[in-house]
Amino acid sequence: MLVRTVLTVLIFTTSTVAAAREPAPVRPGYSGGLAPALLAARAVDPVTEPVYSEPTTPSSASPPLATPPPQNIRPPRIAADEWQREKRKLQAQTGVSWVFTLIGLAGTAVPLAVLRRCDEADRTRVMDCSQERRTAAIAAPIFGALTIASIIPAIVYSSRLARHNRYSGMARFNVTPGGVLIRF
Repeated sequence: MLVRTVLTVLIFTTSTVAAAREPAPVRPGYSGGLAPALLAARAVDPVTEPVYSEPTTPSSASPPLATPPPQNIRPPRIAADEWQREKRKLQAQTGVSWVFTLIGLAGTAVPLAVLRRCDEADRTRVMDCSQERRTAAIAAPIFGALTIASIIPAIVYSSRLARHNRYSGMARFNVTPGGVLIRF
């Protein structure tokens, strides 16, 4: 069941990405066929080929130009009220995700404890736990799935909130071996 779900999501995602791409330009004079987009993608446009002013030899060919690294990897500065609004939103998302994670953990632990108690009761034959065992056996995997499904967004939102707080524009004081460090 899990494999089927993962494959369905994978196929849906790839087809959505493929549909969102721009269609490849079709060569002029192409009359059609089975896959014009594929043939157009394979066609080499003579304008995009590099033009060399001198004959190239292996020693005279220049390496491809590399893109320069970004000068500033910090997010752009935003207004204080917008920053606060984004912080409140991230705090709410983080809190809800962690609450669902804790509910999932507790909801998994309680049925497992009930199953253990029923196993011990079966050995001593004190009571019949068939109904409790059935309920716990159904509830434990459901809450386990909730835990797994909610811990991923909880981690993502926590890291986003930490990054958001890191780039707050406020001064932070740290003690270092050389003295006090002020970061803005």
